[in-house]
Amino acid sequence: MDRTFGHRHGLAGAEGFRLGQRVKMLTETKGDDHEDIEHTMPPGTDGIIECIEQLASPQGLTFTIWIPVNELDDRGIVNVFDEGDGHISKFISLKEKT
Repeated sequence: MDRTFGHRHGLAGAEGFRLGQRVKMLTETKGDDHEDIEHTMPPGTDGIIECIEQLASPQGLTFTIWIPVNELDDRGIVNVFDEGDGHISKFISLKEKT
């Protein structure tokens, strides 16, 4: 299932990744869904790049990733990674095609 976001804001791509691209999360991620239920997702979980922005220091290049909890019900969490956290390659990788 491809997820399409209703906005185009920020950069179309950076660091070899592009907006809307499906990626693999390399670290455990945590967050609340839209019903304020906290979820912890293990490394290896799929994510989709929702936004890429270039912000001022110390944040710098920032990636917003939507991580599905139940993609069919449009339930998920959002995590934001910026240069203050480290290079984006510490957190996401390209999803292998199957």
